[in-house]
Amino acid sequence: MNTTTLILIYLGAALVGSMLPFLRAYFAHFHNLVNLVISACLEGSKIHLYWDGSGQTTGSAASPFKRALISYAGYTGASVAAIGMLYLVLKGHYHLVIYLYLGLSVVALLLWIRNAYGVLWGLSTVVLLVLPVYFRYESVLVLPVNINFETLLVHIGIFLASVLFVQSMIGAVQVCRQAFMSRSNPKRRAALVQTKFIPAVVLGVILFGQTILAGCFFALNFISLPFSLDMDLPNQLLAAKDVIWSTVSGSLKQ
Repeated sequence: MNTTTLILIYLGAALVGSMLPFLRAYFAHFHNLVNLVISACLEGSKIHLYWDGSGQTTGSAASPFKRALISYAGYTGASVAAIGMLYLVLKGHYHLVIYLYLGLSVVALLLWIRNAYGVLWGLSTVVLLVLPVYFRYESVLVLPVNINFETLLVHIGIFLASVLFVQSMIGAVQVCRQAFMSRSNPKRRAALVQTKFIPAVVLGVILFGQTILAGCFFALNFISLPFSLDMDLPNQLLAAKDVIWSTVSGSLKQ
């Protein structure tokens, strides 16, 4: 099974996992960590991660509009990081994906994450990533089953990049939806939309649009699809419709 097929499988698995109540919050924080670390660096604040899958930076005295711009930068950086990790996966640098995210998690725990649930999530993520790396180099380990840790790391790297990519898409959709809510709506919690209605809508739509473009760019340039933007796709669809109609018509006449 080639890398492209594995990426598509794990993208689907990450999407399904994001719909399950007991995995939704855990997966969401893979994206939140990258997003909020960027925001924390720009604000000089700390990070709180919550059990419902949301997160925020604290301790900033910036204006709502400035915080919205910082949050926009965080979402954009997380989307770029997701594309970059999938690119590394396609180039065969599976271990680099794990090491990069593992390093980010450790640094975030030391410098930014400051609430109990966030620390618990960070520690669990570090353990889950460290164990297969450790067992890969442990030559005297005796297990009841034979596990190829090299192959396991490949699958973990692909899955990690897939989760980050899917969550960047989901996050953009959620922020765009919140941007059109009234300011009194308690569901409007993203820092990016905690400003006046028009700037919030503009930033939400821009974030949503650029995230969709990033997804299309990845699909068309890195995943082997049966078509590309430079092909005459409308004519191909019309030709396919004619073939299908001819087939159905022939069946009905019989």
